[in-house]
Amino acid sequence: MKEGLVYAVEFSHRSGRDLLNVAKKRTNIIPIIEDARHPHKYRMLIGMVDTIFADVAQPDQARILALNAHHFLKNGGHFVISIKVRKIFRIQIMNICLYRQVVLIQQQHQKLYLLVKLKNFKVKNLNQKNNLH
Repeated sequence: MKEGLVYAVEFSHRSGRDLLNVAKKRTNIIPIIEDARHPHKYRMLIGMVDTIFADVAQPDQARILALNAHHFLKNGGHFVISIKVRKIFRIQIMNICLYRQVVLIQQQHQKLYLLVKLKNFKVKNLNQKNNLH
């Protein structure tokens, strides 16, 4: 993204360090090293936003998205969530896991417009040095 601001919330210290280095080169990125489960800790740093992209790979990732959307998403705003079912529920059937995440999103009064399943889609971690620059 070349225009507008990107508020990037990262909890991991190692990934946070990488984020800080990227933010030095991409001045529209505002790095926030904090746990996304606690948006009240960084609410004074972020205004209302048009879009939230959530990629947290946690069992309660839908709840984390909804909580942040409640604090920061403009009326009429949108969200994108990357649900990594294999990382969350390794033993359970993936479709059941995905259904549960969708239900959690709907329970938080968020509207789901499109669901795309990426079957057998593998990508290396984008935090690798060569991919960030």
